[in-house]
Amino acid sequence: MKHAVLILLLVCSFYFAMSLRVGIYDNPPQVFLSGGRPTGLYIEVLEKIAKDNGWKLEYVYATFPEQLENLKTGKIDMLVSVAYTEERAKVYDYNSESLLLNWGVVCVQKDFQYRDITDLAGKTVAVGKGDVYAQAFLRELQRYSVPVDLLEVPDYPDVLRTVRERRAVAGIVSRIYAVQNHEKFGVKITGTIFSPVELRFAFPKGSAISATLIEKIDEYLRKLKSDHEAYNSLIIRYLGMEKRVVPRWLATLLLVAGVGLVVFASWTLSLRVLVKLKTKELLKANEDLKQLNEEIMAQQQELSALNEQLEDTYARLESSLKRFNDMLSFLSSISPDVSRERFYAMFLSAVQRFDTNALVALVNERDCYFLNEGSMNKVETTRSATFDSKDELVGLLKKALGTNFERVVYEVSGNGETALLFLYRDVAVCCVEDDLVKALCSVLTIYTKLKEHEETLTTLSEGVSHAFLKALEFHEHHTAKHSETVKEYAVKMARKLGLDERQVRLISCAALLHDLGKLAVPSAILNKPARLSPEELQLVKQHPVVAAEIIQHIKGLEEVAKIVRHHHERWDGKGYPDGLSGEEIPLGARILCIADAFEAMTSNRPYRKAMSISEAVSELINNACKQFDPNLVQIFLEILKEEGVSVVEG
Repeated sequence: MKHAVLILLLVCSFYFAMSLRVGIYDNPPQVFLSGGRPTGLYIEVLEKIAKDNGWKLEYVYATFPEQLENLKTGKIDMLVSVAYTEERAKVYDYNSESLLLNWGVVCVQKDFQYRDITDLAGKTVAVGKGDVYAQAFLRELQRYSVPVDLLEVPDYPDVLRTVRERRAVAGIVSRIYAVQNHEKFGVKITGTIFSPVELRFAFPKGSAISATLIEKIDEYLRKLKSDHEAYNSLIIRYLGMEKRVVPRWLATLLLVAGVGLVVFASWTLSLRVLVKLKTKELLKANEDLKQLNEEIMAQQQELSALNEQLEDTYARLESSLKRFNDMLSFLSSISPDVSRERFYAMFLSAVQRFDTNALVALVNERDCYFLNEGSMNKVETTRSATFDSKDELVGLLKKALGTNFERVVYEVSGNGETALLFLYRDVAVCCVEDDLVKALCSVLTIYTKLKEHEETLTTLSEGVSHAFLKALEFHEHHTAKHSETVKEYAVKMARKLGLDERQVRLISCAALLHDLGKLAVPSAILNKPARLSPEELQLVKQHPVVAAEIIQHIKGLEEVAKIVRHHHERWDGKGYPDGLSGEEIPLGARILCIADAFEAMTSNRPYRKAMSISEAVSELINNACKQFDPNLVQIFLEILKEEGVSVVEG
């Protein structure tokens, strides 16, 4: 009974006092003091939650080890940005939703020649007291029997300060802290990364108020992460990453298209009702003809008029439906993969159907495009006139096309780069509506923006791929040549299969990045001349997962991450990391599996010499339906034959 009363008092105190003691420490950008005031990513999120729930926050500043002890003894109610581990979960309560994923990294003196952790043998390494990355790094040192002198300091700033002051050769900190602060302390970040963990909020074990706090915090974090734009904006402000936002005009276009479809459907329905009504009138007229013989001539005239009206209605409906279907088909085919001239040809062909009496032309800075007997023609204009000057523009076209026009309807695209013109030689011909020309011109703007977005995204993807590949080359020197060769094979297979250019680019990018996860594997293992131990092999098998985890956070490379994650799956389901089989494995991953295996078999490795081409081909054939997709093996063999390689199939 006493315990129940005590718990009730604690709960009431929480709800009415709304006062929480929050532990903070120096770990920018997650949490730190700025001008004596707590700030950082986790502080901003917590203060928004506190405001929503009426909590009063009292900040308690100390070093991270001191805060862990304060949390354990109940001197604080909460600690922000704490790495989640199973060991810590036995001592503290955690919320379920993480705000960030982080991992450990080795930082060294700028002039220290570092390749892997074996270079630290006999050296002093600074670590934070109670830090999870320090514990994970110590396990790695023990696994590979690398003796070092550990120097334990209170927190991350002290770790990097110790390296800068040359009291230690290297220091272990989190990746985020290293990226944000390595230049400040004059140290360099190495390629050795390890122990990915989630950063959450921590609470005293079994505290009466923890459950309520956890519920509110998780609820807010789930809502925040579901709003990708708000979440990305928050992360960017503190971590300084770039992002790519889908243009607002695209959402507007979809809305306008939806409204247009509704209007068109309503119009079609009204026409169908009209047809039914007129049909009923015809039936009634026929009955009247039987009863009123004297009115036959009058009824015949009425029937004739009604028939003409019906035919006209049907003709207009059919014409409208055809034009709408043509434009809908054209709009669905708009893709940044289509070249500009191919797009112009498709566009002019679709637009010409709206008015066959006009000569439809597209004019940009250098050229004029128009249709002649169904084929697109291009004439150089060397434009000096501006699109704002109608008379100068028409004069330019008269000169370029060698003919006169009596009437012109034109519109300039939203980006001001292209003009669409309907040119009429006969002044008596009814012209196309201005609103239709504006709508058609907006399609030009959409394509241009899509093309620019795709080109920018492609440039970014290629740049990121080669940057990662260069980093991996420092870790494993043969990787760059291997990845480039794998890319060549994979791209040839993708094109042989008839995949579109977007899919080809994704597979090409995946081929360059497929071994990125080996950054997490010590180079001593990657370059080991002997057979790997079971433990070492298991560590190597994690590289697709690590690579996918890194890549999936890059905007536009989400599909590449899936291909990379599964490129070591097997057709028979005995691969890794997820044991997928058959067509459960993404097509790009199945292509990459064959290209990767063939290049590896025909290249020298520290633990074996390269196979001959014929031996490698035999391996592919023998393992079709086991390790490899049998259909893709045949595709690959055809490519080898086309390149003059003698292939003997068993």
